Parts: sequence; C-alpha cells; structure tokens
Amino acid sequence: MELNDWLTLLAIVLGPIIAVVITLAFQKHREDRERKLVVVRMLMATRHLPGDPNYSTAINLIPVEFHGKPAVMEAFKEYKRATGQDRPLLPDGNHRVNQEVATAQTKLISALLQTLGMSVSEADLAVQAYAADGMVQRDLLFLRSLDAQIRTADALEKSLKEE
Repeated sequence: MELNDWLTLLAIVLGPIIAVVITLAFQKHREDRERKLVVVRMLMATRHLPGDPNYSTAINLIPVEFHGKPAVMEAFKEYKRATGQDRPLLPDGNHRVNQEVATAQTKLISALLQTLGMSVSEADLAVQAYAADGMVQRDLLFLRSLDAQIRTADALEKSLKEE
C-alpha cells in the first residue's frame, strides 16, 4: 500500500470519529447555554415577586449552572450578603436594605446576562422591569397573610397557657 492509500484509509476511519466529537462538543455547549438561559429567564420573570418559589429556585441554581464564572459568583456572593442582613426596625433602615438588595440583584442579573453574551446595562435592568401592580400586591398580601398566621398561632398558644 502506498502513502496515498494509507492516508485515504486514515481519513475513512478518523473522519466520522472527528465529526462525532465535534457534534458532541457543540451539543454540550448548546445544552449548557440552555440551562443557563432557563435560570436567567426564571430570574427575569420573577425578580419583582420575592415570594415566588421560582425566584428562589433560580437563585439556588446559580452556583450549579454558573460555577465556573468568577464575575457571576462574586455578584452571587454579594447578593447573598445583601439579602442576609437583619432588617433594621426603623423604616429608613428598611428602605436602605431594600435598596441594597435591589442593587445587588441588578448586578447579579447583569453578570448573568454578560456571561451569556447579552449586553444590557445595569441602569436599563433597574428601570425596564415590569410587574403588574396587582401581582405585586397579591404577592405582598400573601406574605403578610403568612405573618398573620404565625401571630395568630402565637396568640392562641398564649391564651391556652393563660387558661
């Protein structure tokens, strides 16, 4: 067999293998990007509804889907720090904490979008979100009702102890 024959045989054997490897690499990249997009879509859809379980799910998926992205993980750490603060008793303190959480949330979403190659400014993210007032009020009412249930249970327990 001549060199030409060996090269043809090598091409016949290696060609399909290389094609499969390239296809699998593209598929892995596409699936990885799609999982990241699911997280970003959930965050974008629920960012003004703090009681929505999808919001918490998306936040909890960030370390799984974006673990190799330092900018995202730094923004995630800052968001967790901001949301973990004790709420001050003074209304001005609550406003300050809420503003800090909103800023950290905007930076986090911006870092996620940049990782996916989408360029949206933080200023645009902060003002372009839409949430129907009725949905926000419903969410807040739900959260207040949960607090009321706890207070009611505490009051009942206290009255039973007094009897």
